[in-house]
Amino acid sequence: MNRPPRHDDSLSRRHLLRTAGAVGLAGALAGCSLGGGEQTSEPEPTAAATDTATATPAPTTEGEEPADPYFEQGATVGVEEVATGLSSPSALVTPDDGTDRRFIVDQTGGIYVHDDDGLRSTPFLDLSDRLVALGEGLPNWIPYDERGLLGLAFHPDFSENGRLYVRYSAPSNEADIDHREILSEFVVADDGATADPDSERVLLDMPWHRPIHQSGTIEFGPDGYLYGSLGDGLNPFNAQDLDNLMGSVIRIDVDSRTGNRPYGIPADNPLVGEAGLDELYAWGLRNPWKMAFSGDRLIAGDVGQATWEEVNVIERGANYGWPLKEGTHCHDPQLGTSSEEQCIVESERGEPLVDPVLEFPHFDEEGYAVGFAVIGGHIHTGDVGGVEGDYLFGVYTNSFTTPSGRLLAATPRDSGQWRIEELQVEGGLDIQVLSFGQDGDDSYVLGTRAALADDPLTKNEGVVYRLTE
Repeated sequence: MNRPPRHDDSLSRRHLLRTAGAVGLAGALAGCSLGGGEQTSEPEPTAAATDTATATPAPTTEGEEPADPYFEQGATVGVEEVATGLSSPSALVTPDDGTDRRFIVDQTGGIYVHDDDGLRSTPFLDLSDRLVALGEGLPNWIPYDERGLLGLAFHPDFSENGRLYVRYSAPSNEADIDHREILSEFVVADDGATADPDSERVLLDMPWHRPIHQSGTIEFGPDGYLYGSLGDGLNPFNAQDLDNLMGSVIRIDVDSRTGNRPYGIPADNPLVGEAGLDELYAWGLRNPWKMAFSGDRLIAGDVGQATWEEVNVIERGANYGWPLKEGTHCHDPQLGTSSEEQCIVESERGEPLVDPVLEFPHFDEEGYAVGFAVIGGHIHTGDVGGVEGDYLFGVYTNSFTTPSGRLLAATPRDSGQWRIEELQVEGGLDIQVLSFGQDGDDSYVLGTRAALADDPLTKNEGVVYRLTE
């Protein structure tokens, strides 16, 4: 049960070698790539491998069986469908305003209210006309557009000031800029039922040269500051360059101003008064697509490139090693490969490279797919399935042609690696996992029933599940 049943379209390294080759596999799934490339950017798939995103792997060989499951078997849980009709639900956020509403972000541009009556058809905020044209102008090795409406956070005093914040991908009219990543503030309209689209106040406007590795989660911490995740923009060297915001977690104060910025810089940000950008809180990350606070602990999933997926506990001033390390393993940023050779343990600035709290490979030792693109989650506080106090997270998929996400739980520890189990979903999990959300003690899993090869952003197969007994 730990490993999804082996179908003809399941992925294994040996099958991909027989079809189009394993080069570019992880890249096709999450902006990861394994081919050779230039020193100034992450390697892109070779021409021989660019069709792996749409090719169907060869049928299973007669008598070939998977080895023992990679993940230990965990608790059995159920899932209850609470919302459908979305394209790509990328976040579920609950404001602390006493209204018993959940806000579901669709990557294609809408934010929708979910309450006891279900999902409201009228968007709370519609930014679809401000987004870059999704699905257009992508290299053929990117089967899933990572751009769009990516993050939502409500001000801690939302019930009084009506302020909310969003991250989205906007068009660019510059030839060498693919799009712009925008962090903006909006205010609720006078009727209280929607946000005022004309109230936008742009806080950050960041040029993005490639259509990938934006990340996009934003979340207020218990300190009242806004934290945001930013990928490396498909240039791994950005993650060690403290003169840009890419490959990092940033922290800003939306309630003040510093200099000519439309936001303030917390005085205890690690680089205030030091070399580097004052907004930076932590760095050395590749593509931290999803992160969340659980209490005072910020936990982020960081999508891997060559071999390993990882989850990190984000701490002030910490360097998480990309591209010098991938997970706990050595990484060669020139070749885009990871190995077990002796690793660099500190940056050129002398910072220790912090290891993740958990990791898992794309393939097991026998070449069977474990999963691609870790999806960061949160500490589950309810008693569903006996996983109270566990870190709930997931795997985007392990198949191109069937929705094959995986639901995982890890036991937090004060030191060392966290133990991972795969939750057993009654009836199976029929989605690619995109995100997680919380409302009190309830946990939600967001995803799409559209297979990766079916261009999910053009379908209305998005679904939100609530975890049940």
